[in-house]
Amino acid sequence: MNFDLTQDQRLFKDSVTRLLDKYRALPAGHASYWLDGSAVRKDLEEGGFLSISTQQGYGPFEALLLVEAVAMLPQVVEVAASALVAPAVGAGDCRGPVALASTPVAGRPVRFLPGAATLIVDSGADVRAYDLAGINVPAVDTPFAAPFGIAPEFAAGAGRKLGASRKAFLQWRQVALAGEIVGAMQAALDLTVQYVKNRQQFGHPLGSFQAIQHRLSECAVLVHGARLSTYRAVLSGSASDAALACSYAQDAAARISYDTPQFHGAIGQTLEYPVHYWSYRLRALQGELDGVSTQGARAADELWPA
Repeated sequence: MNFDLTQDQRLFKDSVTRLLDKYRALPAGHASYWLDGSAVRKDLEEGGFLSISTQQGYGPFEALLLVEAVAMLPQVVEVAASALVAPAVGAGDCRGPVALASTPVAGRPVRFLPGAATLIVDSGADVRAYDLAGINVPAVDTPFAAPFGIAPEFAAGAGRKLGASRKAFLQWRQVALAGEIVGAMQAALDLTVQYVKNRQQFGHPLGSFQAIQHRLSECAVLVHGARLSTYRAVLSGSASDAALACSYAQDAAARISYDTPQFHGAIGQTLEYPVHYWSYRLRALQGELDGVSTQGARAADELWPA
């Protein structure tokens, strides 16, 4: 499969990069678990980027490129559900931000639920979209570099039933989740590489030591492999490819979220240093959709059905 970007895709990616450049500056000494990305989302929405998958000449792959690019920012921005998952399951007309969940949902923490306008849920029988206007969502204070809220209980049969199957909903969630992980891993790795180039020890940059080069090269291979498997999943439209990509990305996230703070030494464990914006976020993404082993089991079920 050819993963080279077309000219239009490169132009789209360049446009996204230019738009996001002003948000890349890291707040010095700013101690918080996560940075609000509402201003980023507003710019993307006004620029028409959140509807890219429904525009003529574009589709889910371009939406995935957007998800990956935004996930590299220190700010937390809900993009994957709005730009990729919702249009793919027939909910492209839903108001954003959009949160995603699976049954049983009531009383459970859901990422991006505080401030979300729509919640799309696998109800166990079908896929439904719930308008959250006027509904109070209690926020949950967590260290996982993303806003979480407690999901309300909905009456049976409430919400709008979507035409997509539960299987399709899961598949697109897996692709979107893998894309978020790839972007966050790349950002954490980029920051770490820059740090070991600049940080001196024994009169030499940390990055000049072979042991560090070996471990970081292994991290780079994991990120690249996760990216390619995710690209394959969105281009093939295969449920097994989606499960495998998500499984691989979640497994890689465990390594990246451990190694990148470690290479920063003690400062990498503090809220004042920005690597946690991605490493903590990766911890949350690792456990979404029931984690890496469940994705592997889903891939096996697709490849070798009983």
